[in-house]
Amino acid sequence: MAKRHWVQWRLVAPAVVLALLAAALLPAIAQIYPSRPVRMIVPFAAAGTPDVVARIVAASLEKRLGQAVIVENRPGANGIIGMQDVAVAAPDGYTLMMTPPAFVINPNIYRKLSFDIARDFTPLANIGISRGYLVIVRPGLPVQTIAELIDYGKTHRLLYGSPGIGNTLHLAAAYFGAKAGIDMENVVFRDMGPMATALIAGTIDLVFQSPASASVLLSSGMRPIGFTGTQPTPDLPNLPLVKDSLPGFEIAGSWEIVLAPAKTPPDIVSRLNAELRAVVKVPSVHQGVVQAGYEPTDMSPKEVADFLHVEAERYAQAVRAAKIEPQ
Repeated sequence: MAKRHWVQWRLVAPAVVLALLAAALLPAIAQIYPSRPVRMIVPFAAAGTPDVVARIVAASLEKRLGQAVIVENRPGANGIIGMQDVAVAAPDGYTLMMTPPAFVINPNIYRKLSFDIARDFTPLANIGISRGYLVIVRPGLPVQTIAELIDYGKTHRLLYGSPGIGNTLHLAAAYFGAKAGIDMENVVFRDMGPMATALIAGTIDLVFQSPASASVLLSSGMRPIGFTGTQPTPDLPNLPLVKDSLPGFEIAGSWEIVLAPAKTPPDIVSRLNAELRAVVKVPSVHQGVVQAGYEPTDMSPKEVADFLHVEAERYAQAVRAAKIEPQ
């Protein structure tokens, strides 16, 4: 009997030793992260705000990590293509994603997604938040205030521009029309340039636009008549808040959040969160984020998760109020 146990031990011992070695090496493996380049997926086209912010952050993050951080654009379907790639990527810290609010909007406007935003992603850091949008009207529109815009809209059809269905600018305008009880029609443009041209030419009546992106419009004589945030924008501190004329209407602006696939190891999540929070405090990065239209933020992974939960609920309400049917 003793001989049989010895034979069994001889067969099992190598596996036990390997398991013990693996357990001993796990901390060392974690300590050497990252040992190769890291991808940062942007689920939108190059030169857009998410891409600009991602490249600003990546350039500084790679200095802290000691490895290249490669920004990779994966546009399509309002960000769904890139988001899907990240959802199924290995949860090893080598695939990250920088995303705006389309991340929490898509589940409300698309019937079937191959991923679940709560189940398939790990929040890492919130880079920055913009606090609201300017309501900008065309030259010659006979309104000076939000209240006058609402009164005008009760007897006239208003055309507003947006970059597409489900975009935050579309939702802000559609939600405004629904809350105000006025007839507003969305005119979709492929990018911001043609939309600005149409507003200047007077072929559309109004747009919702972030203060950082509105300089061309404002310098061309377009008139902002309200701000959708909860507090005045520092860019135009005397501009009235929309909510003061339309109680219950508050729409914050955009944000840029970094996520990883679900089940990314906690030590890697902590490392990336610490590094990203440090990166945002680098003066050049801080300035770049501000120039992109955001207030830099400083959140733990738990705080980012809580923020996303609130944003998901808020945009779900906006979609319902705007009566947007899921596609």
